[in-house]
Amino acid sequence: MAPAEAKKVRQNASLISTAAQYGVPLTGIMANLSVFSNVVWAGREHDFHRIINETNVFHEKDPLREQVVSLLREWDFGLSDVVIEEVSFTNPGSAEITKYYMPFGVHKVDNQEAKRIFTVESSGTQGAYVLLSYLLPALAAGGVAVIDELEADLHPHMLSPIMDLFLSSSTNPHDAQIVFTCHAAEILNLLQKSQVMLVEKDEQGCSEAWRLDSMKGVRKDDNLYAKYMAGAYGAVPQI
Repeated sequence: MAPAEAKKVRQNASLISTAAQYGVPLTGIMANLSVFSNVVWAGREHDFHRIINETNVFHEKDPLREQVVSLLREWDFGLSDVVIEEVSFTNPGSAEITKYYMPFGVHKVDNQEAKRIFTVESSGTQGAYVLLSYLLPALAAGGVAVIDELEADLHPHMLSPIMDLFLSSSTNPHDAQIVFTCHAAEILNLLQKSQVMLVEKDEQGCSEAWRLDSMKGVRKDDNLYAKYMAGAYGAVPQI
Protein backbone atom coordinates (compact mmCIF):
# COMPACT_ATOMS: atom_id res chain seq x y z
CA MET A 1 0.00 0.00 0.00
CA ALA A 2 1.32 3.42 -0.93
CA PRO A 3 2.12 5.71 2.04
CA ALA A 4 -0.51 8.21 0.89
CA GLU A 5 -3.16 5.47 0.92
CA ALA A 6 -2.00 4.15 4.29
CA LYS A 7 -2.71 7.53 5.87
CA LYS A 8 -6.38 7.18 4.90
CA VAL A 9 -6.83 4.01 6.94
CA ARG A 10 -8.68 4.48 10.22
CA GLN A 11 -6.74 3.46 13.34
CA ASN A 12 -9.55 1.16 14.48
CA ALA A 13 -9.97 -0.55 11.08
CA SER A 14 -9.05 -4.22 11.01
CA LEU A 15 -6.45 -5.59 8.61
CA ILE A 16 -9.08 -7.77 6.92
CA SER A 17 -11.61 -5.00 6.34
CA THR A 18 -8.91 -2.67 5.04
CA ALA A 19 -7.56 -5.32 2.68
CA ALA A 20 -11.12 -6.01 1.47
CA GLN A 21 -11.54 -2.34 0.53
CA TYR A 22 -8.48 -2.69 -1.70
CA GLY A 23 -9.71 -5.88 -3.36
CA VAL A 24 -7.27 -8.38 -1.86
CA PRO A 25 -8.63 -11.78 -3.05
CA LEU A 26 -8.00 -13.65 0.21
CA THR A 27 -10.33 -11.31 2.10
CA GLY A 28 -13.24 -12.43 -0.07
CA ILE A 29 -12.78 -15.97 1.19
CA MET A 30 -12.46 -14.81 4.78
CA ALA A 31 -15.54 -12.60 4.52
CA ASN A 32 -17.67 -15.52 3.30
CA LEU A 33 -17.21 -17.69 6.37
CA SER A 34 -20.21 -19.53 7.74
CA VAL A 35 -22.10 -17.52 10.34
CA PHE A 36 -24.18 -19.10 13.12
CA SER A 37 -26.33 -16.63 15.02
CA ASN A 38 -29.31 -16.23 17.35
CA VAL A 39 -30.03 -12.76 15.94
CA VAL A 40 -33.05 -12.22 13.68
CA TRP A 41 -34.66 -9.04 12.38
CA ALA A 42 -36.38 -8.41 15.72
CA GLY A 43 -33.33 -9.12 17.89
CA ARG A 44 -32.61 -12.26 19.90
CA GLU A 45 -35.02 -15.04 19.01
CA HIS A 46 -37.06 -16.58 21.82
CA ASP A 47 -35.60 -19.79 23.19
CA PHE A 48 -38.82 -21.84 22.90
CA HIS A 49 -38.80 -21.55 19.12
CA ARG A 50 -35.09 -22.20 18.99
CA ILE A 51 -35.50 -25.38 21.06
CA ILE A 52 -37.80 -26.76 18.38
CA ASN A 53 -35.94 -25.44 15.35
CA GLU A 54 -32.39 -26.02 16.49
CA THR A 55 -33.07 -29.53 17.76
CA ASN A 56 -32.81 -30.53 14.09
CA VAL A 57 -29.11 -29.65 14.32
CA PHE A 58 -28.56 -32.29 16.98
CA HIS A 59 -31.01 -34.78 15.47
CA GLU A 60 -29.25 -34.77 12.10
CA LYS A 61 -25.71 -34.77 13.50
CA ASP A 62 -25.31 -37.30 16.29
CA PRO A 63 -21.70 -36.28 17.14
CA LEU A 64 -23.01 -32.79 17.98
CA ARG A 65 -25.77 -34.31 20.14
CA GLU A 66 -23.20 -36.36 22.01
CA GLN A 67 -21.08 -33.26 22.52
CA VAL A 68 -23.98 -31.16 23.83
CA VAL A 69 -24.93 -33.94 26.26
CA SER A 70 -21.33 -34.17 27.47
CA LEU A 71 -21.11 -30.41 28.05
CA LEU A 72 -24.50 -30.14 29.78
CA ARG A 73 -23.44 -32.94 32.12
CA GLU A 74 -20.10 -31.27 32.77
CA TRP A 75 -21.71 -27.88 33.37
CA ASP A 76 -23.79 -29.11 36.31
CA PHE A 77 -27.32 -28.93 34.92
CA GLY A 78 -28.34 -32.20 36.56
CA LEU A 79 -28.78 -34.04 33.26
CA SER A 80 -27.59 -37.56 32.59
CA ASP A 81 -28.70 -37.52 28.95
CA VAL A 82 -30.68 -35.67 26.29
CA VAL A 83 -32.83 -37.76 23.98
CA ILE A 84 -34.59 -36.49 20.88
CA GLU A 85 -38.02 -37.84 19.96
CA GLU A 86 -40.63 -37.03 17.36
CA VAL A 87 -43.76 -35.50 18.90
CA SER A 88 -47.06 -34.41 17.38
CA PHE A 89 -49.01 -31.22 18.06
CA THR A 90 -52.55 -30.41 16.98
CA ASN A 91 -52.62 -26.89 15.57
CA PRO A 92 -55.07 -24.59 17.40
CA GLY A 93 -58.30 -24.05 15.50
CA SER A 94 -57.80 -26.95 13.11
CA ALA A 95 -57.38 -30.69 13.03
CA GLU A 96 -54.02 -30.41 11.32
CA ILE A 97 -51.22 -32.23 13.09
CA THR A 98 -47.65 -30.94 12.99
CA LYS A 99 -44.70 -33.13 13.92
CA TYR A 100 -41.52 -31.84 15.53
CA TYR A 101 -38.34 -33.26 16.92
CA MET A 102 -38.28 -32.35 20.60
CA PRO A 103 -35.49 -32.85 23.16
CA PHE A 104 -36.16 -34.51 26.50
CA GLY A 105 -33.89 -34.13 29.48
CA VAL A 106 -33.05 -37.31 31.35
CA HIS A 107 -32.43 -36.99 35.10
CA LYS A 108 -31.04 -39.78 37.24
CA VAL A 109 -31.76 -39.88 40.97
CA ASP A 110 -31.07 -42.88 43.23
CA ASN A 111 -30.54 -45.15 40.22
CA GLN A 112 -33.91 -44.16 38.79
CA GLU A 113 -34.30 -42.16 35.60
CA ALA A 114 -36.96 -39.56 34.86
CA LYS A 115 -37.48 -38.02 31.43
CA ARG A 116 -39.20 -34.69 30.87
CA ILE A 117 -39.78 -32.47 27.89
CA PHE A 118 -37.14 -29.77 27.55
CA THR A 119 -39.61 -26.88 27.67
CA VAL A 120 -40.12 -27.54 31.40
CA GLU A 121 -36.41 -27.56 32.15
CA SER A 122 -34.99 -24.47 33.85
CA SER A 123 -34.39 -21.38 31.75
CA GLY A 124 -30.65 -21.84 32.31
CA THR A 125 -30.70 -25.39 30.95
CA GLN A 126 -32.79 -24.33 27.97
CA GLY A 127 -30.54 -21.33 27.35
CA ALA A 128 -27.35 -23.42 27.40
CA TYR A 129 -28.89 -26.01 25.05
CA VAL A 130 -29.95 -23.36 22.54
CA LEU A 131 -26.65 -21.51 22.79
CA LEU A 132 -24.70 -24.69 22.05
CA SER A 133 -26.82 -25.27 18.94
CA TYR A 134 -25.02 -22.22 17.47
CA LEU A 135 -21.59 -22.66 19.02
CA LEU A 136 -20.97 -26.34 18.34
CA PRO A 137 -21.63 -26.19 14.56
CA ALA A 138 -19.32 -23.17 14.32
CA LEU A 139 -16.61 -25.00 16.25
CA ALA A 140 -17.05 -28.16 14.17
CA ALA A 141 -16.92 -26.50 10.77
CA GLY A 142 -15.14 -23.19 11.37
CA GLY A 143 -16.74 -19.81 10.85
CA VAL A 144 -18.20 -17.19 13.15
CA ALA A 145 -20.77 -17.46 15.92
CA VAL A 146 -22.62 -14.15 16.38
CA ILE A 147 -24.50 -14.19 19.69
CA ASP A 148 -26.70 -11.53 21.25
CA GLU A 149 -26.79 -11.58 25.06
CA LEU A 150 -24.36 -14.42 25.57
CA GLU A 151 -25.06 -14.54 29.27
CA ALA A 152 -28.86 -14.70 28.99
CA ASP A 153 -30.28 -17.09 31.62
CA LEU A 154 -26.79 -18.36 32.50
CA HIS A 155 -24.82 -18.09 35.73
CA PRO A 156 -21.80 -15.75 35.31
CA HIS A 157 -19.48 -18.69 36.04
CA MET A 158 -20.69 -20.27 32.79
CA LEU A 159 -18.92 -17.64 30.70
CA SER A 160 -15.45 -19.04 31.30
CA PRO A 161 -16.14 -22.58 30.00
CA ILE A 162 -17.93 -21.08 27.00
CA MET A 163 -14.87 -18.97 26.18
CA ASP A 164 -12.66 -22.02 26.72
CA LEU A 165 -14.45 -23.80 23.87
CA PHE A 166 -13.02 -21.21 21.47
CA LEU A 167 -9.61 -20.89 23.12
CA SER A 168 -8.75 -24.59 23.10
CA SER A 169 -7.42 -26.14 19.90
CA SER A 170 -9.03 -29.47 20.85
CA THR A 171 -12.55 -27.98 20.79
CA ASN A 172 -11.80 -25.36 18.14
CA PRO A 173 -9.64 -27.10 15.52
CA HIS A 174 -10.79 -24.80 12.67
CA ASP A 175 -10.17 -21.47 14.43
CA ALA A 176 -13.82 -20.47 14.71
CA GLN A 177 -14.52 -17.06 16.23
CA ILE A 178 -17.25 -15.74 18.48
CA VAL A 179 -18.64 -12.20 18.42
CA PHE A 180 -21.13 -11.44 21.16
CA THR A 181 -22.88 -8.83 23.26
CA CYS A 182 -22.97 -9.27 27.00
CA HIS A 183 -24.28 -7.43 30.06
CA ALA A 184 -22.30 -9.48 32.57
CA ALA A 185 -19.29 -7.35 33.47
CA GLU A 186 -17.48 -10.46 34.73
CA ILE A 187 -16.64 -11.28 31.11
CA LEU A 188 -13.99 -8.53 31.27
CA ASN A 189 -11.90 -10.86 33.46
CA LEU A 190 -11.61 -13.22 30.49
CA LEU A 191 -10.79 -10.76 27.70
CA GLN A 192 -7.95 -8.53 26.57
CA LYS A 193 -8.53 -4.84 25.94
CA SER A 194 -8.33 -5.29 22.15
CA GLN A 195 -11.23 -7.77 22.35
CA VAL A 196 -13.63 -5.41 24.14
CA MET A 197 -16.03 -2.90 22.64
CA LEU A 198 -18.05 -0.69 24.95
CA VAL A 199 -21.42 0.81 24.08
CA GLU A 200 -22.98 3.87 25.71
CA LYS A 201 -26.32 5.52 25.04
CA ASP A 202 -26.65 9.29 25.26
CA GLU A 203 -29.62 11.39 26.42
CA GLN A 204 -31.03 11.40 22.87
CA GLY A 205 -31.13 7.60 22.76
CA CYS A 206 -28.21 7.34 20.34
CA SER A 207 -25.59 4.68 21.03
CA GLU A 208 -21.85 5.12 20.57
CA ALA A 209 -19.41 2.22 20.49
CA TRP A 210 -15.64 2.24 20.85
CA ARG A 211 -12.93 -0.35 21.29
CA LEU A 212 -11.33 -0.33 24.71
CA ASP A 213 -7.78 -0.26 23.36
CA SER A 214 -8.60 3.00 21.56
CA MET A 215 -8.85 4.78 24.94
CA LYS A 216 -5.70 6.48 26.17
CA GLY A 217 -4.21 5.20 29.39
CA VAL A 218 -5.65 1.68 29.29
CA ARG A 219 -2.78 -0.66 30.09
CA LYS A 220 -2.44 -4.27 28.97
CA ASP A 221 -2.17 -5.45 32.58
CA ASP A 222 -5.08 -3.36 33.92
CA ASN A 223 -7.84 -5.10 35.85
CA LEU A 224 -10.48 -4.31 33.23
CA TYR A 225 -13.36 -5.54 35.37
CA ALA A 226 -12.40 -3.48 38.43
CA LYS A 227 -11.83 -0.32 36.42
CA TYR A 228 -15.06 -0.71 34.46
CA MET A 229 -17.04 -1.23 37.66
CA ALA A 230 -15.40 1.92 39.08
CA GLY A 231 -16.63 3.87 36.05
CA ALA A 232 -13.18 4.54 34.58
CA TYR A 233 -14.22 3.55 31.07
CA GLY A 234 -17.76 4.90 30.97
CA ALA A 235 -20.48 2.83 29.27
CA VAL A 236 -22.34 2.29 32.55
CA PRO A 237 -26.04 3.01 33.10
CA GLN A 238 -26.99 6.16 34.96
CA ILE A 239 -29.23 4.83 37.73
